Amino acid sequence: FRGPVGGAAGARPPGRGKGEPDAAVEPGATHDHWQWRYEMAGRIARTIDPDRFTLRAMYIIGSVKNATAGPASDVDLLVHHAADDAQLAGLKTYLEGWSVCLDELNYLRTGFRAGGLLDVHYLTDEDIASRTSFAVKIGAVTDPAEPLPFR
Repeated sequence: FRGPVGGAAGARPPGRGKGEPDAAVEPGATHDHWQWRYEMAGRIARTIDPDRFTLRAMYIIGSVKNATAGPASDVDLLVHHAADDAQLAGLKTYLEGWSVCLDELNYLRTGFRAGGLLDVHYLTDEDIASRTSFAVKIGAVTDPAEPLPFR
């Protein structure tokens, strides 16, 4: 694959680093960054097999949920699961595949590379019951996590 700027696959133009747009992308161009990311998060939830990974729920939080994501924003997901170690390893691999693919699509759309577009936080039943870490976002009064329905 040769990117819109040319050069070797995955190469950045001189002086361009992670999170910086390539010259082929028009500065200040208007894009639907949060909408595209929101739709992709919904597709992940609709296409994943919750039984295979013993998933209880999936949620979106952060700038995508709040419609403020920009071209370099990641997609913050909360994944509530009851997976065993093997299932969890498979789930992480599955979502890493999505993350890398979405990052490439984002690069083609915007010229920004992030090294992966998903920021996934895994929550267990114990986390939910204890309301630890990101679990406090589920059912919160202010800025709550938004459920992403499976199928």
